Amino acid sequence: MPGGNINQELLLNTIKGDVANDTANAVPMIRSKFPELSEMQCDELVKLIVSAMDKDESDKVSLVVTAPPSFAINARTTMNVVRSMIHEAERSILITGYSLSSYFADLTDVIIQKSQCGVFVKFFVNDIDKQSEFDKLKRYQGHFLKIYNYHQTEDKMAALHAKVISIDQKKTLITSANLSYHGQQGNIELGTLIESNRIAKQLDDIFTRLIFSKVFSEV
Repeated sequence: MPGGNINQELLLNTIKGDVANDTANAVPMIRSKFPELSEMQCDELVKLIVSAMDKDESDKVSLVVTAPPSFAINARTTMNVVRSMIHEAERSILITGYSLSSYFADLTDVIIQKSQCGVFVKFFVNDIDKQSEFDKLKRYQGHFLKIYNYHQTEDKMAALHAKVISIDQKKTLITSANLSYHGQQGNIELGTLIESNRIAKQLDDIFTRLIFSKVFSEV
């Protein structure tokens, strides 16, 4: 903490108040009250306080795991989280699929049904021409079901490798697990379930920018 001769509690309370009341002018206000601090120190403190104020205290993060049945762990399973998220979606689903197996067929049907009821689905796919399991989804494309393909022609090793599901711009699962039996049950996979409007919006913004940049093309 800068300013060793300054009462730290008074300093922090003053900064919080000044930043909350007038962020743009917080630095000169703090310097006028605490001339011992340099402008750089004041600026760093204001940035720190603003960052803390911007954090959504309601954000929650929990561990999501795929593990052998005999392995007991105090965490939610990937399969249960994926299923519950898709079933409870009311407004939107953003989902990526590096690979999609027949094991996921029943949830594919749920996604189609959701889109037919007005839930806006954006499905991002890796090299869809090599994945016949997407054929059914392709038949139901429409206003509420959009499929976007990533196909890299220059670098054959490049791929859409992200595995994410985000619903209603509220909950986001970021995981190593594919949409397959081994991803959901057979492998050892780790992920996090993030309950945060802010993170969900950031994720949606990233994929929207990738579409506009023509990294993905609509199928």
